[in-house]
Amino acid sequence: MDKKRIRLDDLKKEVPFSVPEGYFESLPQLIQSRIPAEPARKPVMGWSWQRSLGLVSAMALILVLIWVTVPERQGSLGQEPLSGISDASIVDYLEDQNISYYDLSEHKVVQKAFDTDSTMLYYLDDLDDEVLRQQLQETIPLSETI
Repeated sequence: MDKKRIRLDDLKKEVPFSVPEGYFESLPQLIQSRIPAEPARKPVMGWSWQRSLGLVSAMALILVLIWVTVPERQGSLGQEPLSGISDASIVDYLEDQNISYYDLSEHKVVQKAFDTDSTMLYYLDDLDDEVLRQQLQETIPLSETI
């Protein structure tokens, strides 16, 4: 292979391209003919009574669904909420939850229930005398009884 260097001075100075006559005069029309026609624009949505009525109806439907599906708050249970439950059921529940009588006695609601002597005597009627003595001996030191 012959490695001959090409010099720019040795090249011919002629333009290899030719432009057809009147090409640049007809070029704008040619470009315009290839561009598709602009599609018609959609009108911007404005106010209409149908749309307003539909919006109000949708809002009313949403409010009704919320009103129906949201649960009602439970009011107070009244004066005697546990009157329909047996004492045995309550004792069983407390044993299942590992709640002792001492735990209950620390609550102000329970303390308030035993403020009157009649309530206390009602609960003490069913207890065995021996159990009462044992409880008193455990809670009150011997030195205080003498």
